[in-house]
This record gives sequence, C-alpha cells and structure tokens, in this order.
Amino acid sequence: MTIIVGGASGDLGTRITKLLLEKTNPENLVLLSRSPEKLAWAKELGAETRQADFDDKQGLIKAMAGGHVFMLISTLSIGRRSEQHSNAIAAAKEAGIPHVVYTSSLGIQPQTPSISGQEHHATERVLQQSGLTFTILRNSWYADVVPTLFIPIGIETGSIVASTGDGYIAPVSKQDCANAAASVLLNPDNHENAIYEITGPELLSFSDIAGLCSKACEKEITFVNVSHEEKQAIFDNMGVNRDYEEGMMNEKTNAWASNEMITYEMAIKQLFFSIQSRHVELITGQPATTLQQVIEDYRSVWSA
Repeated sequence: MTIIVGGASGDLGTRITKLLLEKTNPENLVLLSRSPEKLAWAKELGAETRQADFDDKQGLIKAMAGGHVFMLISTLSIGRRSEQHSNAIAAAKEAGIPHVVYTSSLGIQPQTPSISGQEHHATERVLQQSGLTFTILRNSWYADVVPTLFIPIGIETGSIVASTGDGYIAPVSKQDCANAAASVLLNPDNHENAIYEITGPELLSFSDIAGLCSKACEKEITFVNVSHEEKQAIFDNMGVNRDYEEGMMNEKTNAWASNEMITYEMAIKQLFFSIQSRHVELITGQPATTLQQVIEDYRSVWSA
C-alpha cells in the first residue's frame, strides 16, 4: 500500500512522516511538497519525494500517481483553503486514490464564526460528496501554542490577553494529532468514512490555562478577558495583517491573519470548541497528553 502525504515538509507533515518511516517500509511512502528539497532527509531514508502545489490540479494528479491513501493536511492559505482542498480531493480521485484522510478542525458547523472553520466545513462537504472513502480528523486547538507562545508572553507581561470569555476548549498535543493520523494511514480500512474529534483530555477555559502556566513557571500569570474589538486593536498595534498573505506564517514570528484569530476566539467564546473526546485513545490505544505534560515537554523552550 502506497501512502501519499501532502504538505509533508510542514511541521505536522514532518511528524507524521517520521512516524510512518518507523512503522512501514520507506518505499511505501510518497511525500509531496512545494519544496521537496526540504524532504531530503526522508529521501535519504528511502521515501520518494515529489513536487506538488495545491493550486496546480494537473500537477497534483501526476504527483499522486500510484497512491492508495492520501493524507490531506489543510493548507495555511486562509481564504483560499476550500479551493486548494477541492483541487487535492479531485486530483486524488482522478489519480485513482480510493481513500483520503483529512485534517479538519474541531467544532465544525455551518454557524461557526471561525473563518477557518467555515473553510473546513466546506472541504468536509466536498470530501463527503466525492465518492471516495474518507477519514476526517477534526483537530482541536494545538496545546503546543501554550508553552511556545503563551508562557513566554505571560512571563514577560504577567498576563494572557484574549477575547474568549468563559469559553472552553480541549487543547491537543500536535504529536497526538500526528500519532492519530499515522495510525489511520497505516490501516485506512479500519477507519472508513469515520469522523473523529481529536482533542486533549481536559476541557479548559483560558483562565484555567493561565493557572496551569502560572503553576509551571512559578510566576503569576492572569487571564485578561477583552472584547473582540479590543483584541483586534491589539493585533493592529502589533502590525499583524488582518488578511492572510502567502508566506506570512512562519515558526519564528507565529504571525497569522488577525481576522482568522479573532473569529477563532469568537468561536471559543460561543462554545463551538467545547468538545472533549477520547478519540485519540480510540485510534492510537494511548491516552491523549495533558496540557500540563505538554508544558513540561517544552520546558527547555520557555524556561531558557
């Protein structure tokens, strides 16, 4: 069985690829990226790498040749995701791939205010109507954001500022998301037409999260709840673009389109993300990682 991994050079794609390389013959892996040179390390281990761009449907069809299951990791292009994902799904079908695994988002409903949530909802509908078998992994908010972004800011300023109100979310470890995806890719028949809510083990408010941060770093960090308008003004003062521009997201700046971040916080406040499941354990056989453990795993980052 040949597994095609789209976006294999990104963070989540790299994590999934590393897991697959541990559990299957590298010759069974075809890794797609706009920059395949970033996957030289995997190529050296025996995986095949191919150039692919989700804006180029014909190129995608060629890149997916010979695949049996396709990992569709959602792109970063807020505002253009639906079109890109539809291209990928259509290309997979034309390439003869019978099964698509898709990383969606928690709390998907037509009514969600989240821009990315609306795009994920549209993609899910396209996938469900494609005639292909599928597995949808609705990933919760990444817990990794807390130790890599929230704690450093909290240590510096003494607070975490958000417009999430009393909304709850079940932060999930990015590694748990990768573990779940790899497990599905290795046994897609066991997950045919399944939809999973990939969450952490605890429903937490941002006040709860601030408390965990305080406990970990032994410094008082408080949650400051603001209005959506006030949070938008903060992003504007920081110089964060309101709309997504290609290439603006990178690991050094954590920059993202502020319109997307604000609407995501709206969705948290309105309880669209107040979902907690044990689907990580259902898929992988291992309990989901707690936020406290994720914070400890990154201690060298925020305590440096």
